[in-house]
Amino acid sequence: MIKKKKSFMVVFFIVGIILAIFISTSAVREAYRSRTIEKEVESLKQEAQRIQNENNAMTERIAYFETPQFQEKIAKEKLNLQKIDENVVVVKYGTDQKNDAINLPVEESMDQQEVSNYQKWWNIFFAY
Repeated sequence: MIKKKKSFMVVFFIVGIILAIFISTSAVREAYRSRTIEKEVESLKQEAQRIQNENNAMTERIAYFETPQFQEKIAKEKLNLQKIDENVVVVKYGTDQKNDAINLPVEESMDQQEVSNYQKWWNIFFAY
């Protein structure tokens, strides 16, 4: 009877160790899975914050595009439109010097080399 009791205790002890190993491996596996899920949740939160920031930036850009100032700017730059009370000055690049000399009075064309740049501009805009 003592041998049966002893063999029962040994079997009970071995089963207990196996059960403890099984429970501890399951606990470690669940802890690892939990940590992985937490990391994924954190990365998704960061991604959501980045997308929210981009969304806010897009909303601000859309609001700016809908302003009258932006629409006026685009109308002037792309469509070459102007307001009714607005004067437009056209500056041509690469014009011939012969054409400029014909339009200027004789005394100005001779002294043009001696006149400073700001005086030339003054004459272009305010001398008739």
